[in-house]
Amino acid sequence: MYLGANVRINKIGIVVIIACLVILYLYASRRESALNVDNRNVISMKALLAGAIRAAEFGGLEVITVHDQAHITIKSKGKTKEGVNDPVTTADYRSHCTMYRSLIEAFPKIIVISEEKSVGCDHVPMPDSKFSIKDLEMDHLGKDVAVSASDVTVWIDPLDATKEFTEDLLQYVTTMVCVTVKGEPVIGVIHKPFDSKRTYWSWIDHGSSENLNNLPGPQKNKTPLLTVSRSHAGQVHTIAKAAFGEDVQVISAAGAGYKALELVVGNATAYIHTTAIKKWDICAGTAIIRALGGTVTPLFGPPDISFGPTDSTSLSLGLLATMKDHNWYHGKLSSHV
Repeated sequence: MYLGANVRINKIGIVVIIACLVILYLYASRRESALNVDNRNVISMKALLAGAIRAAEFGGLEVITVHDQAHITIKSKGKTKEGVNDPVTTADYRSHCTMYRSLIEAFPKIIVISEEKSVGCDHVPMPDSKFSIKDLEMDHLGKDVAVSASDVTVWIDPLDATKEFTEDLLQYVTTMVCVTVKGEPVIGVIHKPFDSKRTYWSWIDHGSSENLNNLPGPQKNKTPLLTVSRSHAGQVHTIAKAAFGEDVQVISAAGAGYKALELVVGNATAYIHTTAIKKWDICAGTAIIRALGGTVTPLFGPPDISFGPTDSTSLSLGLLATMKDHNWYHGKLSSHV
């Protein structure tokens, strides 16, 4: 009887141990699957965030490589509506190739919309795009989210501020990736290749990169400080003074990514663009600004901006971005533009 009792206890113990091992295995397998890039019909948003960051940084490396060459090939895509030359360089194309390919190879089911076309990509070396979100510090983002690949559109700008890049005004240059779900920007990545290779990112309702955490809040009763495009700053100076008075300050800058970051770090109280602008210029900045509590709308027309795969790539109604008092800025400007 005693021996039999021991045998029964051992069998029960073995069953319990096996059950525990199975549970641990399933948990570990599930956790590992969430950490790896999912290239099927359902995508891990954490993995896609990691892929977006990697893509922006890969593009930045190509931009630096071309800049360090003795000669930069510059072509023109035509004139903007303001009559400014719209240049494209080898750096734009090389950055596009590496950013586009890194995203498509990791997530073949998503749609990627880029400012540039695939030109000479066969001659652009592809960096190792195998990665895991374990490579990035994302513990503060909380639980992962799974989305259908058919709902995801990624907008990329391989080189924002190309004109300034050709003029060696490198502080304005960025590479950008924006992840949208059903047309709504939810992840924004802005990488500054020439500014200590800094990368800024946010995932709406989940968290942001450390360099965007603990930023000072918007100051109350601050004189309006507007950041605007270098290509039509004179026009905005006139509008700004009419809307806000002679004390208003207007800072001319280049690159939509650069201006969006100037807004979120408190160096401007509003980012204004009065003419048409491309959506790959503003998508990443829109996601970051909204994630940090700000607002982005057209300067004229309906309040929503859709970034879906079949939407127009151009926003013709101007742009207004603020971290606070958005309606006040919108009311003042709309009555004077």
